[in-house]
Amino acid sequence: MKELTSEQIEYAVGRFVALVEFRDLSQTQLEQLSGVPQPTISKVMNRSQWDAAGGTRIFAPSVDVLKSLFKALGLKLADVLNESEAVPQEISGYLATPLTGVVQDGKAEAELVDVVARVRRAAAAPEFVKPQFDIYWPGDYTHPVRNANFSPSQVYRTDRSRASTFDFIILFCAEPSYGVGQENEIATQAGVPAVRILAPGVSRMMSGAFIEAIDLHYSGTLHTHIRFSLEELSEALRKVRFTYFRHRALYKGMNGDRFGPRLKKLVDERVGDYKQFAHDLGVDLSYLHALMEEPFAVSNPSVRLLKRMAALLQEHVAYLIGESEETDPVWVESNSTWHSWITNAEDVDGRIAVLMRDNWRASYFQEKRLAETRDCRSTPMTVSGWDRRYREEFKKEGSHAGQTPMFT
Repeated sequence: MKELTSEQIEYAVGRFVALVEFRDLSQTQLEQLSGVPQPTISKVMNRSQWDAAGGTRIFAPSVDVLKSLFKALGLKLADVLNESEAVPQEISGYLATPLTGVVQDGKAEAELVDVVARVRRAAAAPEFVKPQFDIYWPGDYTHPVRNANFSPSQVYRTDRSRASTFDFIILFCAEPSYGVGQENEIATQAGVPAVRILAPGVSRMMSGAFIEAIDLHYSGTLHTHIRFSLEELSEALRKVRFTYFRHRALYKGMNGDRFGPRLKKLVDERVGDYKQFAHDLGVDLSYLHALMEEPFAVSNPSVRLLKRMAALLQEHVAYLIGESEETDPVWVESNSTWHSWITNAEDVDGRIAVLMRDNWRASYFQEKRLAETRDCRSTPMTVSGWDRRYREEFKKEGSHAGQTPMFT
């Protein structure tokens, strides 16, 4: 990633601090999750370190530090800033496995660790470089025994973040596991591509899930030995790689972070009672707070919930997710000046005029989606601006008898 501006650093640090406080993570826990030394984390968290004389921050975290810290939360720095790197450095994969029910059995856990190692070796093959695969396994960070200091809600939010925002997920379905089943559904709702390593007798609920997955099969058990084809896993990773770059092109710039603040403002103004709103919505109060505080990609409400929110708040769903043209001031004023221009214009080609307006509108909202965390084209179009644009479009179309621009 390129060097960040001071404004980007401030935004990233502010977002990081807010999420850490919301998830109630200690600096010790952050060090365990990120590998960033606690003194550095303390400097990042202490946003009051300013040079009073120069008016600048004394300590500014590096891009690598910010990447590691957001990765500890299950997020990508590029997504938080709503930016897309020209050449990604890594493709992040989440490896979901049974854990809680396995750690009390030394032999089963040793076999599980071996399976994780084999998956990582396959992902680290020389063919998978630039970008390389980076495989995250919860057992390294939120182990039920070794990392017992993490609360259930902290584990859930951290792993939900990864399962819904990482580039792909690998599901190892070796033993009955509530965790793997949840991660399967979280990834399904987020559209995260999956590789599943399944036993022949896996439940119909799992095998029949809606997830977009490449299914491999294994033999054996965690008490004997797990056998699966590394060649099939490598082929699955090649397909994942292809899907990653395709999704990257299709969904560039869709990581805006305005849903939560917008929802909070509406609930504060129109309802006031969070507990009652959550009850009417049909969710736990903790999820309502997550909808307000977590990135949209993590909270990921269903269309059904969005419709309920819109009904309770008497708003359009499009406005809740930040895509309502009806409430965009730049578009509203620009459309008004277009009507003023075309109403008073003479000898204007209506086809060109309408096409010109529609193209401007599409370009404006596309630019807005690609730059949600920053201001974009904040000046509305004027009457004279529309006329200049029309003359440019008119010239492209070629001369038409009897058609002249309004202004000369």
